[in-house]
Amino acid sequence: MQSDPRTLAIFSALPVLEAAVRHGSFTKAAREFGISQSALSRRIQGLEQDLGITLFARRGRSISLTHDGARLADAARAALDLLEAARDQADIALAGTLTIGVLPSLGTCWLTPKLAEFRAAYPDIYLRLETIDADFREGHKDPVTWDPSVLDVVITRGHGGWPTLVATKLFDEQMIAASAQAPRENRRLGHSSRTGAWQAYLEKAGDVVKMDRPGLVFEHHYMVLEAARTGAGIGLLPLEIAAHDLENGTLIECGPAVPTGAAYYALTTHRNAERAAPAAFVDWLCTHSLRQGSLE
Repeated sequence: MQSDPRTLAIFSALPVLEAAVRHGSFTKAAREFGISQSALSRRIQGLEQDLGITLFARRGRSISLTHDGARLADAARAALDLLEAARDQADIALAGTLTIGVLPSLGTCWLTPKLAEFRAAYPDIYLRLETIDADFREGHKDPVTWDPSVLDVVITRGHGGWPTLVATKLFDEQMIAASAQAPRENRRLGHSSRTGAWQAYLEKAGDVVKMDRPGLVFEHHYMVLEAARTGAGIGLLPLEIAAHDLENGTLIECGPAVPTGAAYYALTTHRNAERAAPAAFVDWLCTHSLRQGSLE
């Protein structure tokens, strides 16, 4: 039997309604979920449209709960209390499904090869991986480009600037220039959203690669990695993404590993940080990160 998408949307919006009523503020409720005030407001408006009722009376910037809104908020709180009681019982066991958000290249080249070990250690925890976006342009704040209410753990890059989330540092980012042993091209391979990465690298590493215009530009580091493997040029890659190829000789170093000042983090909501399964996964990530650091 298939679920009605509108019904699912209504149920997913109830926690947002409950938080808005509890805080008496869309802004404070949005901060709890790690989303913008406008995003939360759109969810409330969508809930009103799906139900066909007005939940909040709006006068300028002030809001007040309607009679229908108060009744639904009471029902939402009761339903959430039941769910939280059931979850508390489940959280004491290392079991269930975790939804993990991860950057595409980090998920492909660093995380996925390690997951068999996690499954062996925690056979009753099932993982669902989804990719997330990120803005790597210099000077930008650490972005939240995902919905923290639907992802249990997120692995991303940044500088620790997620005040509404629990951030666990995994490892510092280091970039390394690498190519196949006999590349057909000696040109740089570029990354479309990290346009200043090569310049920053060469300022620290020295003139180890000539600064010509990139012959190829890619959206993701796993694409840069594959192009470097095939001899299409010299890739500038995070060390953790290139580590396996450097170890087995598929790629060779064309310059030293250079820190960028950024790092990779595991992020959770405060609620998920207290759950047994997400906490076990973050602890496992930290163990692998420490092991990775000892090999460098």
